Amino acid sequence: MIDFEGRAVHISASPGAGKTTLCLGIVLDTILNGGRVIWACRKMPDPDRFRDILHDIDEQGLMRISILNFSSDFAGNLGLILRGAEDFGRDDVVIVDDWCEGHGRARKDDVYAAKKLALIAQKTSLIITSSSYEDASGISDSGWLTRGGTQIENSFATFLLLKHPKKEGIRIISGEDLVVLARMTSEGLKELVS
Repeated sequence: MIDFEGRAVHISASPGAGKTTLCLGIVLDTILNGGRVIWACRKMPDPDRFRDILHDIDEQGLMRISILNFSSDFAGNLGLILRGAEDFGRDDVVIVDDWCEGHGRARKDDVYAAKKLALIAQKTSLIITSSSYEDASGISDSGWLTRGGTQIENSFATFLLLKHPKKEGIRIISGEDLVVLARMTSEGLKELVS
């Protein structure tokens, strides 16, 4: 759905839209295609959703997934993520789920860490996620804004993931002249092809 290979991507989602589910689908595809994954997160995903989406991965594939729960200290754990990805290549992906808090402004040290992490996209794929927030100013066409401001926008290709306003279970992914509709299923987000 999103061309994330070999670059730094920021997925910003409205609450409950499925950013973690989307990323778990990327983990599945990466592992099934022989790649490796680092999954760094503020909060561990729901184990049932993890099992539902990753059920096709065998024991050998599971060994190619490294998980780091950084709790509230993304910036403090950046070194661990970078060391883990030192020998990663184009078939591998680093995912940082909820790189910043889901409320208020992103902390300066987290923004700096995200910008520094973006440099690894020169040799491997990188996806960071965050929660969008409602646009009270009216400057956004979608009604939602992304965290991290221009510093993140300048370092990452940003995509919005939103719940469809009229169709239950449908998500809208937009960014870089791309608009994709996807259905939320128990096995992840599935692109709707017209």
